[in-house]
Amino acid sequence: MKKFAERIVRQRAGILIFIGLLTVFFLYECTHLTMKADFNSLLPQKHPFIKVHNMIRNIFGGANQVLIMVQVRKGDIFNRKTLEKVQWITREAEKIPGVDPYKIRSLASSKLKDFKFSAGSMAINTLMFPDVPKNEQEMQELKDKIFSNPRYYGQYVAYDSKKTLIMVDFFEQDLDYNAIFHLLSSIREKTEDDNHIISIAGEPMHMGYIYQSTPKVLGIIAVTICAVIIMLFIYYRSLRAVIAPLLAAAISTVWGLGFMGLMRYNLDPLILVIPFFLALMTVPHAMQCITRFMEEYEKVRNMKQAAAQTIEALFLPGITSVVTDALGITLVAIASIPILIDIAITALFWCIAAATILSLIMTPLLLSFIPESRRLRKALEDKMEHHRSDFRTRLLTAIGTWLPQRGKWYIIILAVIISSVGIFFARQLQIGDFMPGSSILWPFHRYNKDAFRITFSIPLLNPLYIIVEGNEGGYISKGSTLREIDKFQRYIAKHERVMFTYSIANNLPGFFMSSNEDDPQWCHLPKDDRTLSFICRRLLYAGEPGTWDRYVDMQDKYGNIVVYCRDKMPTTVQSITDYIKKYLEQTPGPPGGKYLLAGGAVGVQAGIREVIADSQILNLVLALSGVFLFCVIIFKSLWAGIILVLPLVVANVITFALMGAYHIGLTTNTYPIASIGIGFGVDYGIYLLSRLIEERKKGFGLNEAIRQALTTSGRAVFQVSTTLTIGLLLWMFSALKFQAEMGVLLAILLLLNMLGAIFLVPTLICFIKPKFLMRIQKTA
Repeated sequence: MKKFAERIVRQRAGILIFIGLLTVFFLYECTHLTMKADFNSLLPQKHPFIKVHNMIRNIFGGANQVLIMVQVRKGDIFNRKTLEKVQWITREAEKIPGVDPYKIRSLASSKLKDFKFSAGSMAINTLMFPDVPKNEQEMQELKDKIFSNPRYYGQYVAYDSKKTLIMVDFFEQDLDYNAIFHLLSSIREKTEDDNHIISIAGEPMHMGYIYQSTPKVLGIIAVTICAVIIMLFIYYRSLRAVIAPLLAAAISTVWGLGFMGLMRYNLDPLILVIPFFLALMTVPHAMQCITRFMEEYEKVRNMKQAAAQTIEALFLPGITSVVTDALGITLVAIASIPILIDIAITALFWCIAAATILSLIMTPLLLSFIPESRRLRKALEDKMEHHRSDFRTRLLTAIGTWLPQRGKWYIIILAVIISSVGIFFARQLQIGDFMPGSSILWPFHRYNKDAFRITFSIPLLNPLYIIVEGNEGGYISKGSTLREIDKFQRYIAKHERVMFTYSIANNLPGFFMSSNEDDPQWCHLPKDDRTLSFICRRLLYAGEPGTWDRYVDMQDKYGNIVVYCRDKMPTTVQSITDYIKKYLEQTPGPPGGKYLLAGGAVGVQAGIREVIADSQILNLVLALSGVFLFCVIIFKSLWAGIILVLPLVVANVITFALMGAYHIGLTTNTYPIASIGIGFGVDYGIYLLSRLIEERKKGFGLNEAIRQALTTSGRAVFQVSTTLTIGLLLWMFSALKFQAEMGVLLAILLLLNMLGAIFLVPTLICFIKPKFLMRIQKTA
């Protein structure tokens, strides 16, 4: 390491020029980086539910459905002004880019039909197309058509007659959520007035709101950077000490984003906090180098030699920390979610290349170019004298004196109590969204208000698609298939969190009754399979193209059973999917066909939930095992791995307990927190343990070496942790709720890891007295 460090310093000019050229290259590659919301990148593409979703999304509709509810404050919707608004919104929806025109449904669409049979004749008329009722008689006829048909009353018109729904579906390839959001917002602005509330919910609107929050998120990033600058200046009181880590972080950002551009990745607004955190990870390593550089310069009074000794002392623990950082974040790829895989690959480069070169090599080299002068030496001497006497040093010295004597017992007892309480609350952690609306946005955001209005008025916002697949065309309209579909719907409708179900079978009793001059005695499924099949085919052929394509495909091979759920919360999603799986295990299924799970908004959520549930424990175990193994290899001791990993376990238990206690669900967005915290949190312990080994080599006893390590490296750990914690806590003011939660959780996790490094690591060393520390002899 000594020869390596000296060679680096000798070639410092060439290395800095190389870094500069590399930065220019990555700056150019940043121009290839795209930034847009991509729904499909959030889905685990290998999960069976998502495969079904991908297969049927262009047949029956995907998870990108938008519901627009027109609600009146006074009176009911059956007035010309309200119905004209419904008509205008329906026509405007057809102009939105990416919309599937065959899947727009409203009172004003041509797809909604009224069937009348009499004396052998059949009359098929649209419900309210192309014109709204012009007089009271036509308005009463419209009411009669709606109130007498359960297909419309309760689904398109609320039972209180104050709300009506417009359903809009989209093709899922290359949707421009920003454009969709602006057009839907424009529709709302032009139609909402004192008596009309326009509520809009659905994934495209949801993603549009997230995209619109990007400028505010960038503002939070700017405020966080300002906070970090202030903290750096408070701790170092030197412009150079502020510029060096910030320059490393800025260049790291260029390298990381440039790498994403080089790989042609998309920077989703949802994950902005992770690239920012990756760039911020360069700062703590640079701070460690600055603190150590000041110590070394005080001893040798030579900039180049101080830089060489800083590299010699910190490169090995630094590279260990960087690799554990990369390991923790890279393991999020286990979930097989495209956006997390991209982040994992980026993090691998960002941590190992950027953090290593820019923090551990560039920072000391930049400091070595500072021109020496009597004034500079005096300033550094004053700073070091101030460091030795300020409250941080006094506090850490007191901790280092107290811990090896009586303090270790208190720390062990406290750690056991906190861990026990943490395990209790961590068991309450749920996988999925805790809110009926969006957990990404704040509870009182306009989107969540709209979602609540729709959910509690006409509960069609949370559909789960169950697909019936036949071996050949014409399968769904067979009598035996339709009876099985009806049987399945009756079973699933009994679930307490299912609002109602719908399929092609729901329309057959009413159609059969209409075929018999509206005699209520005929409102049932025909008992004969051939008659039932005939009635179904007659219904399918009676409508214009696209009328029934939400429930049956054109070849009559696939059927769609839509289960409308109360919400997408974890208990709802898990209980309903378990209920369906139980039925499929006990029932042979439709003759000659099979059921496929699952599509729709709830089906997608169920797939994501299962992937996160399966991969979270594995991710946690692999991250801790990887950190343990790497620490064992570097320090050549099993006890070193145990001592460094135990504080991480305690910190993660407490973090999961806080998530459980405060109802923060484990989702695609919060999933990476544990991995990031494990990889980054062990840095503190690695730097402290490395310094402890150095102090033992100087001839200090174990207790005195702990005190010296806490006073020196512990001080840097304290400064790094508080700087990052304060910066991340500012994310609580983010426009996106999940980013606020993620920032606060990361801040808490890093603070806990700092406390673990300062208190628990020395305590474990005092109890265990590991041989790799006790056998160290004083070196010359």
